[in-house]
Amino acid sequence: MKNNDCTIYIDEAGDLGDNRGTRWFVLTAVIVDTKDEANIRKCIKTIRSKFNLQSIHFRSIKDFGRRSYIVRELVGEHFQYINIMFDTTLYDVCKISFSNEVYHFICKALLERVSWILRDTERKGEIILSGRGTSSDNELVDYIENEIIPHPNNTIADVFTNVDCKQASSWDMLQLADVCATTMFYSHEINGYGFITPCFAMRLKNNLCKTNDSSDISGIVYYDKKMKPKAAYFKGKKICKQM
Repeated sequence: MKNNDCTIYIDEAGDLGDNRGTRWFVLTAVIVDTKDEANIRKCIKTIRSKFNLQSIHFRSIKDFGRRSYIVRELVGEHFQYINIMFDTTLYDVCKISFSNEVYHFICKALLERVSWILRDTERKGEIILSGRGTSSDNELVDYIENEIIPHPNNTIADVFTNVDCKQASSWDMLQLADVCATTMFYSHEINGYGFITPCFAMRLKNNLCKTNDSSDISGIVYYDKKMKPKAAYFKGKKICKQM
């Protein structure tokens, strides 16, 4: 395996299930330079110790104060992240019938943008996917390596050295990706009380990948232009003040 300048940790939030899932599905890539990993791992370990957690799964932490503390502690660490936002109510099920096919399209869009970031900053890195410990993990790795990355119709730069899949419960850096994906999900998904909670994602806004004029990269990318919600979607649904 080639030397890596960074590692790309990928996790998701939301559910692509037709008529039974969430409205929003988020696929997130967190880019961590090799030199910064040790500090982030130490931070995650400290958070877990404080709350006596085996692992950080943001959605299962119901206490607002604990969620706020986790985000606040991670803000000071050095990493970038980018999100593909997918509105599950606005895709054509006649053209793409199965959720795993939709996931592949979203994954391709994410890997393209990550590759542009690495290309423009002259870095190479390994991809680590958050898996479930089943055979489907290996199938996804194989699909990315042999179908998505080398596909002739994509614009993925030659910057990825390897693709692997780990379980987030035992791989602490994927827990960072979980926090980033889930906080972005909460900034869009309306909960059972009619609210969204963008304050967590807003706190992490300085860690979002910035716009790059040469490749039009930004940290929040809507899979399709029609999926970008209008201002009216958010109006009156923010219980917390944006920071």
